[in-house]
Amino acid sequence: MGPSRDGHRPGLELLRGLAALAVCLGHVRAFLLPPFSSGGYAWWETPLFFFSAQGEVAVWIFLVLSGYLVGGSVLHRRAAGNWSWSDYLLRRGTRLWVVLVPALAVTWLCDASRGNEPAVSAGAMVTGVDFPHDARTLLGNLFFLQDVVVAPYGSNTPLWSLAYEFWFYLLFPAALVVMADQGWWRRLVAVLLAGGILWLVGPRGWWLAIPWLSGAALARYTMHRPGQGLSGPRGLPWAGLAAVLLLIPFLPAGGKFLALPLVTVATAWTVWGETGRPELAGLPVAWLGKISYTLYAVHMPIAVLLTSAVAGPGLLVAGPGRWLVVLGVTAALVLLACPLWWAFEGRTEAIRVALKRRLPLAP
Repeated sequence: MGPSRDGHRPGLELLRGLAALAVCLGHVRAFLLPPFSSGGYAWWETPLFFFSAQGEVAVWIFLVLSGYLVGGSVLHRRAAGNWSWSDYLLRRGTRLWVVLVPALAVTWLCDASRGNEPAVSAGAMVTGVDFPHDARTLLGNLFFLQDVVVAPYGSNTPLWSLAYEFWFYLLFPAALVVMADQGWWRRLVAVLLAGGILWLVGPRGWWLAIPWLSGAALARYTMHRPGQGLSGPRGLPWAGLAAVLLLIPFLPAGGKFLALPLVTVATAWTVWGETGRPELAGLPVAWLGKISYTLYAVHMPIAVLLTSAVAGPGLLVAGPGRWLVVLGVTAALVLLACPLWWAFEGRTEAIRVALKRRLPLAP
């Protein structure tokens, strides 16, 4: 998921907030309701199921946003001549770890509170009790090796995407050094770093790099056209993204590989469409973008705990009642994420400033 706050724009916060909401709603629905193939859905439930089945797509959207914001900040700072590895690593490290460390603690607490009881599920997603909580897995998650070397910690399986995002954070500036730096030894170190990252993340990471690098490429394009976004109706790119999301379930089996490029292009178009636009005011969903990283990082173990308490055979029967349960649990996840955001993520800048004063490597 894209945890950057650089280049804050309300339109992008709205997109990020909707993506985070889709991930949470999708996991809650998957725990509580049967798969769509079971045929136990009324016609009016189809749109709700569709929106709640966009979790993987939401990760791609996060990656485009991350590439645009984080990659864009690297490009802007390098162009201004004030970019440094130490400052960059301090910014990215505090941004990631200030949320990740509490999220791992929340995961341990939620999983430990269930003890040896299996997670009850009435839906398509079934979870057991054999989640890894050993020290090796914990350390691997702390240093962004989940899904690369170790499994995600405990029941917090969505943490897998943070690992790839972290390595993209290192890969992108290393690639810029290779292409633009004058010192041969700097280029050699950057080549070794980039090669090691590409080897580490493997084919899955190469595939996921497409949306991240596309976001960075869009930032590069717009950097030389400040304030120049798309002309025409503001809602057109959003409608295009929605159309792509509607199309994806109907792609033939042999064309599923097109889903990621299509979502990448549609998301980049939407981001570009927000360039140079006036701020969006009064949007009730946009504030979700502010807490989206915390919500993404902590929702899964809490969802496992809550859905285990409310799951039952009654949720297998079509009707509005079961969707009220799904929406209620999702709303609870959002509300629980708010104090966690306030306690940790909301203090990221203060922590960064404090560390910058104490660390000799930070300029």
